[in-house]
Parts: sequence; structure tokens; C-alpha cells
Amino acid sequence: MPSLGGSLANDVFAAYAIMAVMAVSALACLFAALFYRRRYLSVLDASENPRNLVEEQIAVPRSSGVDKTGVPVACEGAEDEISEVTRRVQLEHRFQKLTDQVPGGLFQMVRHTDGSFTAPYLSPGFRKLTGIPDGAPNLDPDMALTQVVEEDREGYVMSLKESGLRLVPWDHEFRFRPGGGDMENWFHVIAMPDKAADGTITWHGYVSDISVRKRHEMEIEKLAYFDTLTLLPNRRQFLDRMSHAVAACAKAGQFGALLYIDLDNFKVLNDTQGHHVGDAFLVHVSARLRICIRPEDVVARIGGDEFVVILEPTGRDSANIVHRATKVANRILEALREGFDLAGTRHVSTASIGVAIFDGTDVSVDDILKRADLAMYQAKTLGRNKLALFDPVAMQHESERYRLLADLRQALHNGELDFHYQPQVDHSGRICAAEGLIRWSHPTMGVLMPDRFVPLAEHFGLNQELSRFTIERGLAVLASWRDDPVMKSIRLAVNIGAQSFAANDFVATVKELVDRYEIDAGLLTLELTEHVMAKEPDRVSGQMHELKQLGVRLSLDDFGTGYSSLAYLKQMPFDEVKIDGSFVEDIETRENDRTLVKTILAMARLLGLEAVAEHVENVRQEAFLRAFGCDYLQGFLYSPAVPLSRFVALCHDADKSKPIPMIGGRL
Repeated sequence: MPSLGGSLANDVFAAYAIMAVMAVSALACLFAALFYRRRYLSVLDASENPRNLVEEQIAVPRSSGVDKTGVPVACEGAEDEISEVTRRVQLEHRFQKLTDQVPGGLFQMVRHTDGSFTAPYLSPGFRKLTGIPDGAPNLDPDMALTQVVEEDREGYVMSLKESGLRLVPWDHEFRFRPGGGDMENWFHVIAMPDKAADGTITWHGYVSDISVRKRHEMEIEKLAYFDTLTLLPNRRQFLDRMSHAVAACAKAGQFGALLYIDLDNFKVLNDTQGHHVGDAFLVHVSARLRICIRPEDVVARIGGDEFVVILEPTGRDSANIVHRATKVANRILEALREGFDLAGTRHVSTASIGVAIFDGTDVSVDDILKRADLAMYQAKTLGRNKLALFDPVAMQHESERYRLLADLRQALHNGELDFHYQPQVDHSGRICAAEGLIRWSHPTMGVLMPDRFVPLAEHFGLNQELSRFTIERGLAVLASWRDDPVMKSIRLAVNIGAQSFAANDFVATVKELVDRYEIDAGLLTLELTEHVMAKEPDRVSGQMHELKQLGVRLSLDDFGTGYSSLAYLKQMPFDEVKIDGSFVEDIETRENDRTLVKTILAMARLLGLEAVAEHVENVRQEAFLRAFGCDYLQGFLYSPAVPLSRFVALCHDADKSKPIPMIGGRL
């Protein structure tokens, strides 16, 4: 170390002293020196570099000697110490700049052995996040807890306690109101605990504002768990809430209730007024449902016009929950009957409500939903605007239907379905046509009639498969008769349901099958009820004209039973009308039926249509119908519906000995 002597030494230390005074005058520097327990102070130049470091006890420097006036002539180690202090201050300054740039806040929090907390260090970013003004003392951790949103405090405390007990990272998300105000932010804290020998635990951590991310998450959750139109919980959230309700019932031994609500005739409103009006109606309905239940209960939209209400468990008496569910259901029915102002018109609505009680011990959530759904359908059968409690007997019937439905799906592919054929005879008694009536040879239940399974197919969406089978089977049979001189001119009529005919590809399917089997399309008659024409009559008329161009014959079935049959006869290209059997059965005893049948036959002649009468059971009915010009007769007088081989034999026998023998009729 070089010797410093005379005026040079005095000048150097004088300069240091001046700089020391400058540093001492800076409160921030003093505070930093006190906090970090440093023996050195500094002054920053214009470039923010530390200059002229001075030892705290400068008055007594370590020296190798002094001159006769007491001035140090050498300072041992001063250069090394000054360099080390310079490095530390530079690092601390860089750290300070870094913490100022970090989008969050750094902190130290200490839990003392007496259970109290202090916060010895809070970065400027932390102060900004938590709303601590510049110059204010550090936020007391106990006071900070009061600014945590009340619903989140328990989780906040428990997560901190767990971190201290197990010395694992404190990693938690919570809502915070900076400065105790109304603004609510989401914070994420992550801190590492450090336990001292005396039991004191210090957390060194970081807090960030995750409010934007949380808002995005909540938007995503809203899309996943809420109906976008009504903002009610959707089916997914309903199933989750229902699972919790069932578990709560099982745990507490209490009863809950599920209400299944279906809006009556909503489809009519949607089709006639437009989807925008239908959507507005659903929004109004959801608002009324909310006010009919308690805050702790749940209302959700699980389908187009289907809502459910979960009545949370309240007691161990099933009678009480039944009473409460009935009361809520009636309140809903009354609220919906008040009417709605929609697009300048007044719409009056009703609903059908099914109620299922549950205790969480016997059935699953899906089963409870099925019970409430079944009860809702029972309410509809009572005349709509009604409520019904789940009936176990009806549930048994429904279970049988579901089993039959599963069997029907298999039957369509296993060859269990086939036709029985009932002949139609002309005025001479010759068999000229037949109606193919579908039968199901069930492996355990025997031969099932159409009324056992056709409505099932229509309800559960199998009607198109069933109709394709019907047409294809009919055409295959007609093709098999092509080389038989007796059978090749026999026409075959098959029944087509309204849903099947409404399918966009129905006409294309018929054309495909006619071309495949290479038969005369005029031998195929499609029997349609007026329900086919009830929706979109213009489109249906177009389809019918396309079928006529193929050569297919069209018959209006059950004529006389509907209010609009006459209009359909005028507008649609039918070839024949089929008089409903209920009129034929009573023409011997009821004058009104005789008059009606005569009118239908006269009208058919005027419109150039052929007429078929079904359910002809005796010769007196036959005589009456022939006398008034009925073209074709069908019924037990001639034959019941029989298997294919029997029908072919019947036709051959009739061809040899006219007229057809009466194998099923009576006088």
C-alpha cells in the first residue's frame, strides 16, 4: 500500500469527509445502511455509480502510522474494503432496479414464536399492489388479512398454516381488496418458508396480480358451465350440482327433490314467431324461475325448452319435501301463466312439471333425472299445465319400454321384422292389392303388433330406419312376384309415418330402392295420414309430386278422422282415400256413419279418386259399400293379415275359384 502523507492525505480524507456528509444527507442511503447493517455509505454520481466510499468510523482509520501532527501516513486494507463495499452496493442497486421492474411484489413475512407476524420488507411493487402509500409503514400481516375477501380468508389462513407446519412452499390464490376498498383483485402468492433455530419462520415470497387470467378463466367456465342464452347453469353444471345434492342427502339422512319442467307448445311459438322470439321467451322464463326458488336452490336449463330445479335437502321427513316441491311447482305454473310480452304480442305459456324425491341412497343421478322426466310426461298426459309426482308403476312400464327399444334396435338388423299381408278385393271379389302390416317376431315375447313398437320407434328416433325397412321389404316382395303370372299385377300398400316422410332424403331413398329392385313403381302405394301434411305443407306437396313422377301411388289413410282432410284432398296429388274403419264398423247401426260414408264415396268420385274401405267384417257392410261405389274392400270378411306364403296361396286359390272364399268373415 503506498504511503499517504502530508497535505495529500489531508486532501484525500477531506474529500471523503465531504462525500460522507453528502451521503448522510440522503435518507434513503441511511435507511439502507441501517436495514442491511452495512458500515459503509455511498453517494451516486449522475450515472448512478457509487463514488468515494467512506468507512463508518473514519475518525479512527486503521493505519500504519501518523506524522507528528497526527495525520495518517498509510491506510492498511482500505483499498480492498472499499472495492468490496462498492461491489455490494452495485449489486443492491441492481436488485432494487430489478424489483422495481418485476410485475408483482416481493416481501418478507416473519412469524414469531409468540404467533405474531411482522413484515420486515415489502418491495415497491408489493406496496403498489396492496395499496400502501409511499412513505407509509409496512402493512401489518394481521391487518392484511382483513383485506382478504371474507369467503377466501379461511383458505388463506389454512394454506399459510400448512406451509409453516410442513415447511413447504406457500402457494395460494385469493381475492384481495387493496386498501380495504371496494375494488376486488385476484392475487397469487408463492413463498418459501425458512425456519430459524429459535422457531421463527420467515417467508421469502412473491405476490402477483392474476385478475386478468381469472377473468378469462371465469369466462371460459361460464361457457363450459352456463347456458349462453339464459345464463343459467347448463346440463354439465346441473349434473355436478345434483351429484353434490345427492351426496349431501346420503350423508345427512335428508330428502331432496328434483323438478323437471317442460314448456308446453314451445315449438309452435318457435316455428310461427321465429327463433328470436323463442329465445326472448326463454330468457323471460328463466328470470321467472329464479324468483320462484330460494337462493340456495338451483335452476338450470338442460335442453331447448327443458329446465330443472334442484331443491336442496332440508329435512328427514319425506312428506315435508313433497309438500315443498308441490308448492314450488305450483308457484312456477302460476308464474308462467301470467303471460309474456313478446315482439308486440301477448303470449300465454303453460308448463308440465314432473317431481322426483330422492334421499341419495337408492338410485343414481341419472335415475333420478329419468324419474323426474317420466313424471313430467305423466303430467303432459293429464292435459298439460299440470304437475305429477313420480309413480314407480309407471317407472316399471318405462323400464320395459327401454328394454323393448334395445331389442328393436337389434331386430332391425337380425331379420326379426316382416310383413303380414291383408288382401284388398275389387267389386268382383278379385284380390287386386294388399296392405303390408309390419309384425315383429320377438324371440321371447312372440309376435308383436305395430302398436307395441312403432310409437317407440317414432319417439326414440328409429322411425327412419323402420320406414326404410318397410319400403325396401315391400319392393323386395314386389320384385319376387314379378315372374308369377298371378302375383305380378298385385299392388302393395305400406304405411309411412310423418317423421319419416319429413326427412330430406325420403324421396331420394324411395327412388334409389325402386331403381335397385327394378319394379314398376305404380305397384307401390304409400299410405299417409294427414299428420304428414300438418307441417310445411308446401314442401310436403313438392315431395309428393316428386313421388308421383316416379309413378308411386299415394293414399290418404284414416280419411274422415281429421279436421283438414278435405283441404288435403284438394291440394295434394293423392290417388285414393281410405275410409277409416271406425265408420265402417257402425254403418249398420248408426245413421250418421252411413251418411258420412256415402258422402266420402260421392266426394271421391267427384275428385276422381279411388276409395278403399277397411274393417269390412260381414256381407251387410260389404253390400252397403258396393252399393254406393266403394272401389276396394279390406277386412276380416276376406282374410286377416297373413304371412307371405299364406297370402300367395290365397291369391292363387282365388284366381282359380272366384270370388275369394271368406276365410275370416261372418254374416
